This record gives sequence, structure tokens and C-alpha cells, in this order.
Amino acid sequence: MRRALLAILLALPAALGCGLGEDPLDEIRALHEQGKYRPTVDRLRRLVDEDPSRHETQLLLGVALLGTGESGLAVWPLRRATESPEYAVRAGLLLTEALLRNRSAADAVKAADRVLALEPDHVNALALRMQGYLATARLEEAMADIERVLELDPEHLAIRIPRVTTLIAMGRIEEAEAELAATRELFDTTSQEVTPGMRARLCIANGLFAFEKGDPKAAEEQYETCLEEFPEEPLAIREAVDFYDQLGRPERATEILKAAAEGSGGGRFRVALARRLGALGDLEEQERLMREEAEERSTALAWFAVADLYAQREDFDAALGAFERALAAEPEPSAKLRFAYADTLAQAGRYDEARELAEGLEQPELRDLVLGRILLGQGDPEGALRAFEAGIRLWPNNAGARFLAGQAAERIGDFDRAESEYRESTRAGAGQTEAGRELAPLYALQKDYDAALDVLGRYLRAYPRDPEAVLLGIRIGHAAGRHDIAAQGLERLAQMPGYAATAVAEEAELVALGPGPEQALRAFERVGLDLRDPANLAALRKRVSLLGDLGRHGEARQGVARALAEHPDEAAFHAVLGAALARAGDAAGARRAFERALELDPGHGPALVGLGALVAEAGERDAALALYARAAEADPEDAAAALSAARLEREAGRGEGAEERLVALLARRPREGEAALELARLLEEKGELERAVDYASRAAWLRTPESQETLARLQQRREEGGLP
Repeated sequence: MRRALLAILLALPAALGCGLGEDPLDEIRALHEQGKYRPTVDRLRRLVDEDPSRHETQLLLGVALLGTGESGLAVWPLRRATESPEYAVRAGLLLTEALLRNRSAADAVKAADRVLALEPDHVNALALRMQGYLATARLEEAMADIERVLELDPEHLAIRIPRVTTLIAMGRIEEAEAELAATRELFDTTSQEVTPGMRARLCIANGLFAFEKGDPKAAEEQYETCLEEFPEEPLAIREAVDFYDQLGRPERATEILKAAAEGSGGGRFRVALARRLGALGDLEEQERLMREEAEERSTALAWFAVADLYAQREDFDAALGAFERALAAEPEPSAKLRFAYADTLAQAGRYDEARELAEGLEQPELRDLVLGRILLGQGDPEGALRAFEAGIRLWPNNAGARFLAGQAAERIGDFDRAESEYRESTRAGAGQTEAGRELAPLYALQKDYDAALDVLGRYLRAYPRDPEAVLLGIRIGHAAGRHDIAAQGLERLAQMPGYAATAVAEEAELVALGPGPEQALRAFERVGLDLRDPANLAALRKRVSLLGDLGRHGEARQGVARALAEHPDEAAFHAVLGAALARAGDAAGARRAFERALELDPGHGPALVGLGALVAEAGERDAALALYARAAEADPEDAAAALSAARLEREAGRGEGAEERLVALLARRPREGEAALELARLLEEKGELERAVDYASRAAWLRTPESQETLARLQQRREEGGLP
């Protein structure tokens, strides 16, 4: 949920008063002509509130928001402005630009279409629509717009390089080569200004051409030339980094960023380097570089970046401290900072402070979004969803707000609504939130594997080092019969620091589902991991489980014994031994192993759950419930303990306690279909058929076994009882 913050944040200025003439827009127009947008935003907001029907005010508000970098907020007033024939073209062009900046390419194409319906030969509209087509991989349409622009304006410089790269993408290599030569000549002879950025683009296009032509050596030489000629040009640096990553030489890509950061004295390249190192697992160096940048520059923006880094790691105390440094660095803190501070306070559970700050925000959409975050944290998903809806009405393409609305919808069991919100979040910005990672398994539940893999692929392009997403891709790929995707994912996961054992365990699990556990055991032999190493616990646990499935209990115990001989005080190994002994029917031995694990680590979740099951089987319900409670406290995300405790309470005739546990579990983990089904059956016993149907419907949506039968029975009982 942390990434949602990045997709919501706005940079809105504090209100600045100034005199009014006859028409309050006169002075605003004059300020805009001078490029002064920030002082006009709040005044324009007030004017829009006073008279929302005046389209020029909406247009100027959109211009001001674009001028201050707020493309997301600019969309709504610009849409309103396009309703006026007088401003339809100008506002439509700005709306297209805002949507492109906000990564809503499909909507940008539609906005440009409306402008071109009014003025079919509008060069800027064609060029903007071309960008939208390229962003959505509609190459033929993009090329048609490029050719039309060149028909209307043969000297249009900015369109020439997109023509080259589009020809390359379409495989029209000979035409691309001719266009490259023509563009080089045009840049050398034109009387128009050719900016360094344009020359850098041309340089990079030459490298891309060489690579696509099948000459990686020439391509590398060209990229190195571009780096020499444009050592501080962001485009050249970014493209060179991507090139070496694609070649499988990430160390060279990192060197390029390091050189750029040193040559420029920090700034954007140092931050980019920090983020790259963090993605590669070097979290300490990422933090050091980010703090170094903030300490040297002492700007609100630099401290803001540090604060967000800590917030993403859920180190909220450090994040709030960095936000305070950011606020101190800005004499009149922007709403962006105040909103971010309030949002982080809400995530830290400091709700009263967050609410107080939110009430001071002038923009209603920001207040609603903070309020939604507060209500979600306080366990009121219905109220949170209403608050997010209010914010979304004013800012419909806000990826972060959509994501959080999806989270709230899940918590009330409305998975259709959650799916819709995640889809909108992904459409607004696939890399801005975890919406793609949340949406993919919902598609997979409906067996729409193509959609699941597509949305997850877009998420992974933005977050390639997210192990949870890679693991999800492996499982969906396997379910879809796309074993190539599963194999690639396993290889990718194995290369991530600390995930080699997870990759082996996952491979064994998938093989066990197909050829069977005997074949699955060969995965461990092939990889050759040292299963005595605690770092490879996941692999050991899976191997022991497979041996148990085959009834080879002695071999399973021997494997754990070897690990314990090396690490006798490793609690996790004792817990694995306990599980192996329990599978073999040695309850006394299993109990001793679990108890030893808890002596070494009183909060070890698997040992608590395992011992709880043994104690429950022995009829010691209260002792088992106490163990399950400890397990749930140790790992709130683990559903096993809470579900086992609820079932135990229900068996003991303690319906209220069971219901309380299940409701709490579903509030934390809405996708626990077994818990929803268990709660539906419990409510049926209590005669609360309406609620029972609701929870059975949730379980059925999640494809929980036996849920459809339970739902059908409950619906029939409800109808027979005359309930609506």
C-alpha cells in the first residue's frame, strides 16, 4: 500500500492573495503569460467553486496545474473546459498532454481524436496522438500520424526520431536506415534550433538501429559514443542503462549511473543510482546515497525522497523525521508535503494528528484521500471506500486512490468492485501501485490467465525485483499451461539474493502437482543446495514434506537430523522435525520437537501452530487456543493459526468467539476463502441466513471447495424462509 502514496501525491501551492480587477481572470491571464502558474492555482480553485460553469476558469486551472507539474489534477478541469466549443481544441490538446504525462495513453488517444474531429490537420494533435499510439504499441496507427505530420510540416524536427524508432520497431530496417541518414543531414543543415536532447535522441537511435540490425558490438560502441558526447543528458543515460541491462550486463549499467552521478555532482542521477542499488538488494547504500543527497542539498524534495524511502520500508518513525526535515526546508510547505506527512501519520497509526493535518488541506480530494486512509487503518472499510469515492470523483485517473479503493472494496468482500478499481489503477499507471500484483490472481481465479499474465507482466516491468510478483507469475504460468513462463520465473527467482531455496521449493511443488512427489525430489538433487544451511530452510521444509507424502518418514527425519547436527539451536529446524514426526504418527516426539523450538524462539509461528494442533487433538482446547493466539500475534498475516482457533472454538460450542476470530481474519486477509466459508456455516447455525449468504458468496467468488454447494443451500433456505 505504500506505493499508492507516490501515485496520490500532489504539489499544490499555498494560497497567495492578490488584487482583483473587473474580471478576476485578467490578472491570472497576465501571470500565466509570465509563466507564473503556482500563485494562481488556489485562486482559480475558488473561482471554479464559485462558478463551475465558466469554462475559461476551468481551462486556466488546468493550465496552472500542468504548469506546476500536476498532470493528474489537471485532467478534470480540462475535461470540463472541452465541453465549450470556444475552448474545445485548446483544452483538448492540453488534456491529451495531461493524460500522456499521467501515463493514461489510451485516454490520451481518445482526447486527441476529439480534437482531430474538429481540426483534422492539427499538427500538434497528430503528434500527441502518435505518442499515445506508441505507448499502447499501436505502431501502424502511430506511423500513419507521423507520415501525416510530415506531409503537413516537412521540417518538423521532433517527429523525425520517433519515425526512426517506429520503423525499427516495425522491422522496416532499410527504411529506418534511410530515415536516420536523412535526419542526420537535416539536423546539420536546418536553420531551426536542434537541442542537445534532440541530438542525444538521434545518437541513441543509431545505437538502437545497430542492435536491431544484429550488430551488438556496433551498438555498444554507439551507446558508449553517446555517453561521451552527452554525459549528463538524462535520455542518453537512461537508454544506455536499459541497453546494458538487456545485454545481461547490469554491472556496466550501474557503472554508467555512478559516473553520471559523480560527474553531475549528485542530483537526479544520484537518486536514480540509489534506487537501482536498492532494487539490486543493496539497501544500505541506497539509504546512504539518498541521505547524502538530502544533506548536501537540504531541499524539501530531497528530504521528501528520503521520507518516502523509509515509508516504503514501513519505518514510519524515520519517515516522519525526514518529512519534518522536508517541511522545515520549505518556508511555505506545499500541500504535497503536508498531504504526504498526513498520509504517513495515518499509516503509523497516529490518526488524530493525521486528521488534524488533513483538515488543513485546501483541496477536498486530498482531504478525502487522507480520510480514506485513516478509516481504512481504523477498520472502517465502508467509510474508507466512501471517502476514496469522493476523492476519485474529483480525480478519476488517480492510480493510488483507485488502488486504495480496491483494498477497501476487498475488505467488505466486494471483489467485483475491487477488480474494477485495480484495473483502473493499472490503466492509470501500471508501475505506480501494487494494483497489477493484486489484480492478477483475481483474473487467475476466473481462469482468465492471459489477462492475469498481461497485467502482472506490466507490473513486473516496473518492479522486476519483486519476489512476490515473480512467484505469482510462476504459479499463474503453471496453471495456464505456460511452462515457459513458469521456468523463466523460477530462474529469475533463483537469482534473487536469498531466494534460491524458495525457487527450488516452488519448483518441487509444481512438479509434485504433475508427475508427482517422487519426480519432485529430483529438483533438490539437481540444484545441490546445502539443506543443513538455515538460509535454505524453505527447501528443507518442502523436501521433508514430499518424503512424508511418500511415507518415507525415516528418510525425512534423517534429513532434519543432519541439519540439526550442524545447527542444534536453530528453532526452525526443530519445528520441521516436529512436523515430520507428526506426519509419521509420533505425537510425543513431535511435541518434544515443537517445545524445543519454542524454548529457542517463543514466537516461532510454525512451532506454535504445530504444537497447538497436537494439544487440540489431545483434548486440551484452552491450551491449544492459547498457542494459536500466540501464533497469530507472532505473524498476523498467517491465516492458519486464526482459522484453526476459530474451528476449535466452533467445535467447543463457542460460536461468538469463533465468529469474532473469523471476522478479524477476513478483515486482515479478505481472500481467505476457507475462513469465509467457515463463517458462512457458523452463521447458518445461528440462523443469520442473510449474512451467511454474503460470506458464502465471497467464498464462491474465491473458488473455495464446497462453497458453491453451501451457497446454493443457503439461498434455498433463505427463499423458503421468505427472506428477500
